[in-house]
Amino acid sequence: MRRTQALILGIATAAAVAVVPGAAVQQSSAQAAVRKQVDTDYTLLRRSPASYVIGTAYRGWTVDVHGDQDNGYRWGRVFGTINTCLWTYAGAVSGDGATTDSCGAAATLPTSAFTNGQIGGGTSDGASVATVAGAGCATWDGTHITGYGNVSPWDVPATASTPVQGQVALGQTVLWRYVSRDGNFVMVRDPRGGGTDGVGLQSWYFIPRSCLPTTLP
Repeated sequence: MRRTQALILGIATAAAVAVVPGAAVQQSSAQAAVRKQVDTDYTLLRRSPASYVIGTAYRGWTVDVHGDQDNGYRWGRVFGTINTCLWTYAGAVSGDGATTDSCGAAATLPTSAFTNGQIGGGTSDGASVATVAGAGCATWDGTHITGYGNVSPWDVPATASTPVQGQVALGQTVLWRYVSRDGNFVMVRDPRGGGTDGVGLQSWYFIPRSCLPTTLP
């Protein structure tokens, strides 16, 4: 009887020891995300650190960051008008509220997921092209093209949100980077815009495909 009781006690003790590491891992995973808010005018969202811009988060938007920094960027869920998992510049968000992981492991979005295969320029900038007044190419003041901070370029059809009052007038040049998966929007760099993350007018945003020539250089 004593040997049986001792055996049972030993098994129970071993089981308890085995459970603790599992519980610690579970707790760590549940607290892996940190809730932050954008504290700059805007910050550009990317498919991987320092890679293609595929959206924008604005001051006050919530971003649940996951894991450690990678080349100055954090992987996490961006709320606002897009509610998806992307890479955010670490210096543009602040806060330390604990929240649950909703994105899983950090990932790089392939270009086939957010473009129709048309990509312009080099590794970090677009190709120069003059804008045109095509059907559906709207302006915000009768002269300058209305851009959009977000269109969710992976969606078909894409839906534009967060309008940008760009400084590119019809007939002036932009640098086009890629066409959205549905073919209706183009990510461009406005050479008259500001920096990449922070104060002032953003330089990367989407414009309607009809604001550019039928054939892109």
